[in-house]
Amino acid sequence: MIKNGVYSLKKHNNCIFQKFYVIFVFCLITVFVAGCKTVPAARTVSAVELLDDESTFYIAIPSKADSDLIQKIIKSYVPTLSDSNMKMICDKIDTVYCGISNKKNQMDFQCVISGNIPVNMMPKILTKKNGWNSAKIVPQDSATQYNLYSISNENFSIDMSFPSTNLAILGRDVPKMLSRFDFLSKLPSDDFEINTIIDKNLADFLNGAENEIRFCANKPQSFLTILTGAKLDLKLKEVSGVFVQDEKHENQYILDLRFLFKNEKYLKAGKTLLTLAFGLTNSQSVIIGTDELQINGIKLDKNQLIKLFLP
Repeated sequence: MIKNGVYSLKKHNNCIFQKFYVIFVFCLITVFVAGCKTVPAARTVSAVELLDDESTFYIAIPSKADSDLIQKIIKSYVPTLSDSNMKMICDKIDTVYCGISNKKNQMDFQCVISGNIPVNMMPKILTKKNGWNSAKIVPQDSATQYNLYSISNENFSIDMSFPSTNLAILGRDVPKMLSRFDFLSKLPSDDFEINTIIDKNLADFLNGAENEIRFCANKPQSFLTILTGAKLDLKLKEVSGVFVQDEKHENQYILDLRFLFKNEKYLKAGKTLLTLAFGLTNSQSVIIGTDELQINGIKLDKNQLIKLFLP
């Protein structure tokens, strides 16, 4: 009886201990999970959110649309890259977004690249031996450090940084772009609205590029001169459009363009002049409303168009 009594008491104590242990573990897990929930997730920053409004020509180039063009741009903007490094980087690019302007007869550009950026490889590629200097940038009111890579010689100078594994930035005002990235990345993670400096409609237009290259020129005179080879003063407010590679001719693009006129009295004359300049038929150009002209199916040599955004 005593043995049984002692046995029963031990069994009872074991049950109490087991229940206490389970409750204790549960409390620990609850505290841990609650603690995890208080850590905010990083907000995803879109490439177009980093472009400023100081450019006169904007372009979005998806790798699906023309990967060769992306290689030419990267090689032109960062000529010190070896062919092997350039190919390795370009293979990981999704889309290149550029803002370009000409200041004092010099091309001034700002570029944001989205993709699977090999951030850990960059210090091995952008080395002092290859002419690059590195520095730490800490945006105002932030504790986050970003690496800034710079190179400068008699032929060119450029700044570059990789604020995340999804984005690379280079060209004009990289420190400002880093500050903007830092600010946007710390917004609530459920803030899905695109927060842009450039016009919202322009940002949406560029963001929609998938299998086609999209562009917009808000000071279109020089753009038009390059395309047509003629100086046509048509009082244009904006030219935008898309172009794709011609499947029949690898060195040619097919363009669809949209012209917005400042003055409707230039619209009909503009239609005639542009149709002739591009060597098209009237059926390929359509007037919409009182200020818009759309021209479709323009065939253009790639090299002629590349002049717009390569130095």
